[in-house]
Amino acid sequence: MTHVSKKKIEELIKIKELIKKYKVISIVDLTTLPSSNLQAIRNKLRDKIEFRVTKKSLIIRAIDEVKEKDLSKLKPYLENSIPALLFSNEDPFRLFRLIKDNKTNAPAKPGQLAPADLTIQAGPTPFTPGPIIGELGAVGLQTSVEQGKIVIKKDKLVVKQNEVIKPEVASILAKLGVEPIEVRMSVLGIYDNGIIYEKSVLDISQEEYINNIKLAHFQALKLAEEIGYISKDNVESLLIKAYRNALVLSKELKLETTESPEKEEVKAEIKEEKESKPEEQKEIKEERKSEEAEKSEEMKEETKAKGGFVGYKKEVEEKAQKILQDLQDKKIHEQEKPKQKSTWD
Repeated sequence: MTHVSKKKIEELIKIKELIKKYKVISIVDLTTLPSSNLQAIRNKLRDKIEFRVTKKSLIIRAIDEVKEKDLSKLKPYLENSIPALLFSNEDPFRLFRLIKDNKTNAPAKPGQLAPADLTIQAGPTPFTPGPIIGELGAVGLQTSVEQGKIVIKKDKLVVKQNEVIKPEVASILAKLGVEPIEVRMSVLGIYDNGIIYEKSVLDISQEEYINNIKLAHFQALKLAEEIGYISKDNVESLLIKAYRNALVLSKELKLETTESPEKEEVKAEIKEEKESKPEEQKEIKEERKSEEAEKSEEMKEETKAKGGFVGYKKEVEEKAQKILQDLQDKKIHEQEKPKQKSTWD
C-alpha cells in the first residue's frame, strides 16, 4: 500500500473544503509569473479571492471526490500548465476582470518580444566607473563620468516594439531597474453553477459591451417607431413625427393651419416652468392643476348648456341640419320619379 504523507492528506481536505465553500472556482496558469509577482498580486486581491497553489494530482483527486459539484470539465486545463486554484463568490466576468486588471511588471528576459518601444532615458546612474561602461556602450549608450558616477548623455531606443530582446539589452535594462514586461495570471477556465467559462468568453471589452447595449436600445426605438408601437420611451418622438407628418400633409392639401391663443399660452407656461427654480416649478404646477380643474368644470357646464358635447357651435348645428334636409329632399325626389316599364311588362 502506497504511503501518503499527512501533509498531502491535509492539503486534499483543505482543497475539498474550499470547493464546497465557494461558488466560483477558477484555474489559472502561473507559467510566466515569477513568484515575487504572484505574491504581489495575491496581496492586492486577498479580500476577494482565495488562492491555492498545489500539486496537479491533488487538484484532480479533489475534483473527483467532491460529488456536490461537477468540476470534471476543468481537468483539461491542468495539462501543459503550472496551475493554481482561485476561489471566490464574485461573478465570473467580474472575477476575470479583477485578475486581468491586477498585473505587475517584471524584468525582460533574453528572447522575449518587446511589448513596446524600449528607450533608456538620459540621466545619472548609480554605477561607478568600471566594466559597466563597456556594457552600456555595447547597447549604443553614450556615457560620461560626473562626480564619480556614470551619466547617460542621450536617450537611446534600444529595442523596438515586437523585436526580440537581446541578452545584452536585457542585462542592461535589469541593472537600470527597467521592468518592461507586464505579467499577470492567465485564466484558463472558471466554474460557476455547473457552467465552465473559457477565457475567450470572459475576455470582452467593457466599453464595446456598453456600446452594443446602446446600439441595441437605439435600434429597438427605431423599430418601435416604424411599426407604431407606443411606449413611455418613444411616445415623445412618435408625437413629434406625427406632428411633422401632419404639417407636410396640410401643406400638400393646402389646408390652413393656425395656432390658437390657448396653445401659445401653454407654450409660454412651459417655457416659464423650465426657466424657473425647482421650488417655483412646484408652485406653477399646483396653480396649473387648479386652473385645469376649474376649466374642466366650466367645460362640463358649457357642454350641458350647448347640446351635450364639447366644441358645440350654433353654425355647425345649422350646417348639419341643412345637409340632413338636402339628403332627405333628394331621397323624396328619387321616390317620386315614375318607374320605367321594362320590355317584359
